[in-house]
Amino acid sequence: MKKIILIGLCLLFFLGNKPTTANQHETTVPLADILLYCNTPEFIRNMAENDYMLGLAASGVVNDDRHRTLISMDLLMNQNNRQWAIIFNYAKGNLSCIIGGNRIKLFSPKN
Repeated sequence: MKKIILIGLCLLFFLGNKPTTANQHETTVPLADILLYCNTPEFIRNMAENDYMLGLAASGVVNDDRHRTLISMDLLMNQNNRQWAIIFNYAKGNLSCIIGGNRIKLFSPKN
């Protein structure tokens, strides 16, 4: 009985992991579908500016004791379709991460 279960699980594993022969190409997904994506700083910046047509809205340096691995953060926006993205630039590993969405609401600071 154990051999039958083992053979069944092996067949299930092999059938589920067969390679696809279809042409695979990268497409740009809606910005709202990106929860968090990390890559090199150049790739992330290029994706935000060229693929999603976002422009720099705010930029700042992170300098406190709690976030030692984070160098800076950038807020990018597209005013035409109200898309936004925040890029986190990290100190180690040549790494940046982006998080984004649609329909941002902006508020004026209250003094």
